Amino acid sequence: MTSLLLNLCLLIACAFAVSLTYREWPVKRRGSEHVARLVLTAGATLLLAMVSMEAGNFRLDLRYVPIALVTLSNGPWVGALVAAPALVWRLAGTSDPTVWAVVWLHLLSVLLLSSLLRPWAQRLMDLRARDLWLAPLPFLGVGWGLLLSPEGRELFWGSYPLRVLLSSAGLIATLFILQSRLRLLRLAFILRTQAHTDALTGLPNRRRFDRDLAALEPGGHLALLDLDHFKAINDRYGHSTGDRVLRQVGRQLAGPEEGGVRAYRVGGEEFALLAGAAEGGALRAWLESVRGALRQGELPCGPLTLSAGWATRLPGETPDALLRRADEALYLAKTNGRDQLVVWTPRPAQDPPATGHPPAAEPPQPRHSVWQGLRTTVALLAGRRTLSDADWAEVLHHAVNAVDGAGCGTLDIRRGRGFRVVAAHGYGPGLVGLTLSEASQQRWYGEGAVAAWRAGAPRVVRGEALARAFAESDAALDSPEARLLSEVGRRQEVRANLCFPVVLEGEVVAHLNLDALAPSEDFGPQAVADAGLFAQQIAALLHLQERWHELTRLVELHTSLSVSPEGAHLEDLLTAGAQELLRSRCALLLRHDPVTDTLRSTGPERHDPPLGPVVLGRGEGLAWAALEAKQVLCVDDVTADPRVYRRDQLGRGAMMAVPLLDGHDEPLGALILTREPERPFGAADRHLALLLGSLAARLLERDAHLADLRTTLDAALETLGVAVELRDFETQGHTERVTHLALTFGRALGLPEGRLLGLRQGASLHDIGKLGVPDAVLLKPGALTPEERLLIETHAPRGAELAARIPFLHPEAHGVIRSHHERWDGTGYPDGLRGEAIPLLARIFALCDVYDALTSDRPYRAALPPAEALAILEAGRGTQFDPDLVVRFVALQRSGRFGPPWTAPLPTAFLPERSASGED
Repeated sequence: MTSLLLNLCLLIACAFAVSLTYREWPVKRRGSEHVARLVLTAGATLLLAMVSMEAGNFRLDLRYVPIALVTLSNGPWVGALVAAPALVWRLAGTSDPTVWAVVWLHLLSVLLLSSLLRPWAQRLMDLRARDLWLAPLPFLGVGWGLLLSPEGRELFWGSYPLRVLLSSAGLIATLFILQSRLRLLRLAFILRTQAHTDALTGLPNRRRFDRDLAALEPGGHLALLDLDHFKAINDRYGHSTGDRVLRQVGRQLAGPEEGGVRAYRVGGEEFALLAGAAEGGALRAWLESVRGALRQGELPCGPLTLSAGWATRLPGETPDALLRRADEALYLAKTNGRDQLVVWTPRPAQDPPATGHPPAAEPPQPRHSVWQGLRTTVALLAGRRTLSDADWAEVLHHAVNAVDGAGCGTLDIRRGRGFRVVAAHGYGPGLVGLTLSEASQQRWYGEGAVAAWRAGAPRVVRGEALARAFAESDAALDSPEARLLSEVGRRQEVRANLCFPVVLEGEVVAHLNLDALAPSEDFGPQAVADAGLFAQQIAALLHLQERWHELTRLVELHTSLSVSPEGAHLEDLLTAGAQELLRSRCALLLRHDPVTDTLRSTGPERHDPPLGPVVLGRGEGLAWAALEAKQVLCVDDVTADPRVYRRDQLGRGAMMAVPLLDGHDEPLGALILTREPERPFGAADRHLALLLGSLAARLLERDAHLADLRTTLDAALETLGVAVELRDFETQGHTERVTHLALTFGRALGLPEGRLLGLRQGASLHDIGKLGVPDAVLLKPGALTPEERLLIETHAPRGAELAARIPFLHPEAHGVIRSHHERWDGTGYPDGLRGEAIPLLARIFALCDVYDALTSDRPYRAALPPAEALAILEAGRGTQFDPDLVVRFVALQRSGRFGPPWTAPLPTAFLPERSASGED
């Protein structure tokens, strides 16, 4: 029994080995493969006979299963041929005539019954459950021969059912293995077919086209086809009609494959035809017949026309280059009126000259990709917007397609002192966004060729020179950048590089790098000329971008400066904006002091190394020369111009002086800008500086005017506060003292200047509401009645009402006027506010107001000592006053002076709040 089970396992293993000989679907009956399968089956039959269970002179095994399977599929003669090795081995091992008779009888029964079952063989091989009853039939005769001998009769009754059962199971298992293999091949074939077939037209798709194009031999032909005006068909008749048109074109193109012409749908309304070198005539004839059939087709949209571009593969030419040439020819056919066939005539291969110089210029060929690039550039110029990385990628894509020999490329644009890669074509991800130093780019172009680089001369390197350029460029990069360029830059594949510096106003602003990947490709004169066209387009786009950026930045600068910045903040914005707009190394704003008639640096210094304070008397320095000439002055080398102030300290470089004049041509100041010596200021910089200088002059005028207004307003408010004191003689001097005290405390708390302004104005007018209180009540020497007390308390809201009518008053001043009599516990007036609901400035002023009142002489009492006044404030901590403010105020007073801003962290309520006017 163990031997029979082993025999079954061996049968399954052999069936699996035979199934591996099926490698494709549909199965093709190749003679060599068929013979190999029969040999394997014969060997399996012999192996099963050798590994069998012995029972006296007889053997029990499953050798007849492969014989039955071969007979069912190929007939009795082939089955007998497969059985021959096992038969010879079995009969050669015995001379017993009974055994001979039994072996022959069993073999003949299997061959006979299997032959009779051949009409139903397919049903059995499909392994449907209702047909599995056929599996035992070929083996029903196996075992009856044992009845010829007494020994065999005893073996027959115990082995016959088991042999038939195991043989049936072995046949089913073998069929299952073979069918599983064939089903897997069929599914893989279906998936592969679907992956390479266009679902709409039934033609091979772009994936199959790319594979077959790569396998096209030199001399083979490629024709690209495009339906004319197909978009109009979709727009007028709908996409269903458009799909019907595409299906009809697919049917017209599907026929010629047997003639060596293969048709593909490569995308949208574009199709392609491939043919070998010998089928060029058949391809042309077929193409003309298809065009004629489409013109006569009956569709709702009427006749159809095709434009076609033809190219022949040259020796050593890459598939991408062939496709690019055919695409050039196709678009030339479309731009020349459509319904045409344009052939890019193959040129004979030329050996390079012995001198090593590039070959002579080629005859003119279709260059539609160059026109496409020009149209893209014009569209981007007309857009008047900031270009994105996607826009630059489109420009680079056209450049790579248009320049012969280019397989991939990069475009990097200057950002400050480096160059940012804004587009990469044909490389892996990660290059876009990488910033390369200027030193690395100069070394990449060629060490010692800086003059040619700045002049924008194109450079082509190949071979050992290319390897040196890679190494020298990497030496000037940080290791992560060099590693990324090495990993993503396909350096092992690059055979030649064309680098085209893009120069704008004497400065290299970008690099167009194009790489040739195929060994046969290089950059000739025509390729360099085409790359030069794209370099000019990039320069035009960058020029517009620069002007657009300048205009946008001027608007932003004007907007930011219109929020009424003052003092150092205004100067900081002006110098930062000028430094960015004019791409200068340093910027300095000098303001005119009319008292001393000097130019002084009062704002932040943007110079490295620092110059320190600058004071220029009239007639001294380039700044005064610009003011006297009333025009922008530029110096290319500051060390050679005696007008430049501290030129020895400045070192070599270029300088620009922008005069800032008021409406009467009186000096307001001057803006000084410096650059590197190799980047002198040009005419465009002068025009931009004039605009910037005009804006700066108007802002400085406005700043001076606003300063005068603020001084006048402060004086008016102080006068109004003094007027209130004159009416209430008991508090004369109180306003001035409490204002000073409040400002000192506010500065110690670290309040910003905007809030200090509100505190000062509120303190000056805190008692303005007393103008509405009758003298009988306000000047009453004795105690006030409850009604008089209520009347006195109305001075706070009345003061707020009066203050609301004063223009330009800081918004937070109103809170001081109305709420300086509120109490921390909510028992104050006029609104009964509690805790942090009381405005911060009102809480600060309340402390200072009470402290001044306690330490001042009054008619009804003398001034209290400071220590006693502070004790009273501490007693009101948490009831009348803000407890945190009391602690800080008392500590400051007891220190003997108000020192620098308080360094302890302020609670949330003390943090700067934005006022309604936008100031802090």
